Amino acid sequence: MMQAAKKATQDGTYTVYIQGKPIAWGLSSTAADRLIERLRSPANQPALV
Repeated sequence: MMQAAKKATQDGTYTVYIQGKPIAWGLSSTAADRLIERLRSPANQPALV
């Protein structure tokens, strides 16, 4: 499973990380949560072969 997390920044926004690498920044808490939900959805997971 992909490790996705959000972290607050000093300016009051959030950065979303995947596997420790920033992929989106300047987000509200709600937007960061929604992005993480979308990234974790089954449609975004690699197929098992």
